[in-house]
Amino acid sequence: MTGIGENTLAQPVKPPLRERHACLAKLVKNRLTLTTRKPRWRRRVDSLRCLKGVDTATAADLVFEAGEFSRFRNARSFAAWVGLTPSEHSSGESDRRGAITKAGNKHLRKALVEAAWHYLTCSARPKEPARGQAPDPGARRHAAKGVRRLVERRGTLLARGVHNNKANVATARELACWVWAVGLMAEEA
Repeated sequence: MTGIGENTLAQPVKPPLRERHACLAKLVKNRLTLTTRKPRWRRRVDSLRCLKGVDTATAADLVFEAGEFSRFRNARSFAAWVGLTPSEHSSGESDRRGAITKAGNKHLRKALVEAAWHYLTCSARPKEPARGQAPDPGARRHAAKGVRRLVERRGTLLARGVHNNKANVATARELACWVWAVGLMAEEA
């Protein structure tokens, strides 16, 4: 007789499930690698990967979901499209900013907020390109400038006593602006 909490079925099932999960993860990674290596996407994906916190999957999501970065008039409109713009409550002469609007692409907003956590502990040194990565040189320099700015901004927010989560969302919004700038530079190259 088995006690409460014991699961006799789980033990024989776990190894095959782990194997299938590992196999599926490998297939998804291979598909992503093949897709991002197409000339149409490669330069933009490689350039976005120069930003810390943005790896192949995040860069591919940003490029595939946004399409052409040139369709956005400026970085603010891209951040608004992602939903990382603060809401505004204005009346008369008073201006009050509230929480982010969350209007826009939920998937990209979540990816950028997760990527922004890297700026909590990372150094301001630029990210070295991975082997086989071919980012646009101008976009790479601009991404290095963005990394320095994001690390500095995050430190300033935390020094002012801003709550960690609030500082992270503010960093994610600024990261979205840098993504737009780097993506646009890579498109035009």
